[in-house]
Amino acid sequence: MFNKSRNNNKKKKDVKNYSSGASNFNIKNENIKKTKENKKFNNVKNNVKNNKKNNKNKNDNNKKRNHFNFIKTIYIIGFITAGAVIIFFVSNKINYYFFNKKIFKLKKIIIKGANISKQEKMKVLKLSGFYYGENLININLKRATRMIASDRWYKDITVYRKYPDKIFILLKKRKVGAILNDGKLYYLSRTGFVIGKVDGEAGYHHPVITGFNGNITSKNVGYYLAGINKALQFLRIINSSYLKDKLNEIHIQKDKGIVAYTNSGKEIKFGNGNIKNKLKTLKMLLYEIKKINIKYNQYINLEYKNEAVVGVNSGSRVLPANYKKIVIPPDIWK
Repeated sequence: MFNKSRNNNKKKKDVKNYSSGASNFNIKNENIKKTKENKKFNNVKNNVKNNKKNNKNKNDNNKKRNHFNFIKTIYIIGFITAGAVIIFFVSNKINYYFFNKKIFKLKKIIIKGANISKQEKMKVLKLSGFYYGENLININLKRATRMIASDRWYKDITVYRKYPDKIFILLKKRKVGAILNDGKLYYLSRTGFVIGKVDGEAGYHHPVITGFNGNITSKNVGYYLAGINKALQFLRIINSSYLKDKLNEIHIQKDKGIVAYTNSGKEIKFGNGNIKNKLKTLKMLLYEIKKINIKYNQYINLEYKNEAVVGVNSGSRVLPANYKKIVIPPDIWK
């Protein structure tokens, strides 16, 4: 009985101890939870403080940066304004010194070109628009060149200034190669450039080209003329031959053949091609005609290959192809 009661007491005691241990364990868990919660709260609190501090630092930095940028902008504006003022005053001084004072004033205009008369130089000067005493810096060289070029007689025009007081005008005068007769008379250069109308009787010592089928108007003046190349080529060959100063007229036939008329009234048909060879034949023929003292009616035809037809008082006669190698008897013309 005694042992039984003792055991019961022990059990009660164990139960009591167990219950007290469990309660202590619960208390510890609660304390741990509270500690964790406190740590979290403190962390959040610290983060909030740090964020506030960082935001404050950022704001302070932004304020400092904005202040610095503001000061920098003021300095830049100040420098730009000061620079503009300085440039303004300096440019005014330069303008006054170079443009208003008597410096770089035009005193000499030199016009250079072959075969240009004093009268023509005065015309070029008038076209240029230059005047003595104007400021050399203000002169528009391109405009002056364009105005001089409006006179078709001049080409390869160069205008330049030479400080402190000179202007140079260099140019070439177009050389007249012929006069084109198209109802009206026009000057032609050696390359077919239509220079302009012939005024009065000036330039009549140049050969006249006739038979041109094109219509020339004022629109053609200042341009190269098409369809006249053969006549110009013939002229270029003639200019280096014995007929240079004897030619009066060049007629373009319908088949584009060339007929030449001399100052003495000779009619010479050259036809197409082989002009140089035909000139040699003509030279020999004229020599032989003079040698045998034959009178002919000023007509010579060199159109045919290896033949030369000469018109004489009693009719035309054909010379043999090898006539250059033989002595022509006078009776051949009878």
